[in-house]
Amino acid sequence: MNSPLCVIHNAKVRLAGGKFCQALLAGKGRILKSGSNEEILETTGAEKIDAAGALVLPAFHDSHLHLQWLGRREGMIEGAGALSIEEVLERGRLLIEKLKPAPGSYVQGAGVNPDLFTAEKRDLNRDDLDRISTVHPVIISRHCGHTIYCNSLALQMAGLSERAPAVEGGTIEKDQNGRPTGILRENANAIIRSSMPPMTGPEMEDSFNRAMRRALSLGITALGSYDINGPDTDEVLGALQKLYAEDGPRIRLTMQCGISGKEKFLDEFINRGLVTGKLLREDETGGPLLRMGPLKLFIDGTLGGQTAWMRKPYHDKPETSGFAVLDKEPLEYFSRKAAGAGMQVIVHSIGDAGTEAVINAFDKIIEGNRNPLRHGIVHCQITDRPLLERIAQKNILTFVQPVFLADDWHILESRVGKELASGSYAWGTMKKLGIRASYGTDAPVSALNPLLNISWAVLRQDPYTGDPPGGYYPAERVDLQNALDAYTVESAYSSFDEGCLGQIQEGFLADLCFLDRDIFTIPAEEIHKAKVIRTMMAGKTVWER
Repeated sequence: MNSPLCVIHNAKVRLAGGKFCQALLAGKGRILKSGSNEEILETTGAEKIDAAGALVLPAFHDSHLHLQWLGRREGMIEGAGALSIEEVLERGRLLIEKLKPAPGSYVQGAGVNPDLFTAEKRDLNRDDLDRISTVHPVIISRHCGHTIYCNSLALQMAGLSERAPAVEGGTIEKDQNGRPTGILRENANAIIRSSMPPMTGPEMEDSFNRAMRRALSLGITALGSYDINGPDTDEVLGALQKLYAEDGPRIRLTMQCGISGKEKFLDEFINRGLVTGKLLREDETGGPLLRMGPLKLFIDGTLGGQTAWMRKPYHDKPETSGFAVLDKEPLEYFSRKAAGAGMQVIVHSIGDAGTEAVINAFDKIIEGNRNPLRHGIVHCQITDRPLLERIAQKNILTFVQPVFLADDWHILESRVGKELASGSYAWGTMKKLGIRASYGTDAPVSALNPLLNISWAVLRQDPYTGDPPGGYYPAERVDLQNALDAYTVESAYSSFDEGCLGQIQEGFLADLCFLDRDIFTIPAEEIHKAKVIRTMMAGKTVWER
């Protein structure tokens, strides 16, 4: 687009407040006017886009995912959708046959979910992965990313033997003879990862670039991404700065930054001014492109891996209640220190014990019921009414992923019992209590597609199969308007962008997505079938079908 003005007409445009119009005028990257076709087409000297009846929405804003990890999935063993151990192993052998990696080079995979296996529902072990290769170290992560499976060579290269020590906040599982099984959970994963060669700058750039293109094709122009974890800060920021200096459409990226549980990395962020809101790159309109975001901490693991920290033992594994990967004292200390430097703090929490610990920590840094730094809980899955009421009272944000139910409804009651399951993934209750919930996918843990995610929020059932009939605890559904707001307005609020993103109104950035069908009039069961046909950032088309 070369014209400073752009007219979009013959559309159904969803404006702020849920109203609709036919046409928009954008200029210098911002929305200038909305109205009827006749009103807007009067503009002279503007480039005109005939939307041909498309539904035009504010572009989607995924509040939490892993952009670099998403881009790296190409070239890995893809475990998503595999229904048996044998299917995973065969995919691994075929990938090696196709790529022909040199002996001794790492072969990685991701996306495996044993809970969905149709036969033997168990984690993969070293003996399984040795059937993929004995000359390549093979590492495959569970779909949640918190559990990894290693073959014998990967264990050997990491120095893990019968003498492998206990790991605080993690486990190296061993058999009855003390031999590592190849299954590592939570903090123990770092032992394996540290033995692998680091990614090069060009490899990082390529991964980010692939993931950004994928996001734009799905109508996503902004996101919060956890890609920095302390030791790799300079490498990741260097790759991003280089990438954003080059031509090509770029996502509005808010970096969610970890510290690997080490105070020295938090000190580095603070001392270097790499704190929430630090702008590293802006677009030609002055809108944010690349920016530092919140400190990201972890209190526990995952439901599927039975490492989410629960107040009571798991129903199907009563010998454990999961565990804290970060003790309460350092959680409170890091939160207080970051907040004192003006940093937003968001904490991964899935179990109810974990969420209670996070609320307790936030109680000490949120004065009264105000939360000006917008501290939040990422995932916030296993809850009861009193926990949610405390979250609402303190104005704590939540970063939730409705699409997680695609996997978790199969196991939730068996893990935590029916009573606790009925008050979990409680998006409807969150809305009623006034909790600010933004939507994301945690991709590549789940599919990046916003429309599939919205479908799970609205239906609470698989749109492809209709399971479970009637929806999973349907009282916790939200309506389409609220689901869209969670993916736009609330996500913008979570990154302090409510003044320029998330809505279509005068003065806001012209970040838009065009859908091929009207999701407000079709049956809710067909929302996931809608396709993005155009994505715009600051009034420019950055992707078109």
